[in-house]
Amino acid sequence: MKFSDISRYTEIGSYYVNVGWDYLEEHLERDFARDGSASLDIYPDFQRGHVWTNEQRSAYVEYCLRGGVGGRDLYFNCVGWMCDFRGPFVLVDGLQRLTAVRMFLRDELVVMGSIFSEFEGRMNQFHCQFVFHVNDLPSRADVLKWYLEINAGGVIHSREELDRVQALLDKELCDEKRNS
Repeated sequence: MKFSDISRYTEIGSYYVNVGWDYLEEHLERDFARDGSASLDIYPDFQRGHVWTNEQRSAYVEYCLRGGVGGRDLYFNCVGWMCDFRGPFVLVDGLQRLTAVRMFLRDELVVMGSIFSEFEGRMNQFHCQFVFHVNDLPSRADVLKWYLEINAGGVIHSREELDRVQALLDKELCDEKRNS
């Protein structure tokens, strides 16, 4: 087989923007509404719904607050993007992450023992942001295909797998402490 014979996944549109959490709601409501010419569909029928527990949501927000940089991309589609914006803006991937952060910002989620309004100072704007990618696929079939491409690979780590690696880390730290 030739590498050139491998069929390529749907390309992600070239437009992306970093959106800080402190600007998240405004960006979703104002910038993606485009004065009514497009609407925002965060819950299209192909989304799997809310599957993260509050524990998982808290863990994700904590991961970001502590400086984690992976998993901050959200993927949207808008027919007519950068032309006539006829929309709608459809969230293709990222519902769990977006929901977790929105819940935190609305004081609906406890993270590190506190709700958002109990934190002092400013969030680190480098870590507390999403990268919004906007594609302009022309048909629903194209969007559904893209969703499947994004989500068909990989498997979420089970609790047992994570516990196994945690045990390895605990052993490693114990050995280091003993040898120092």
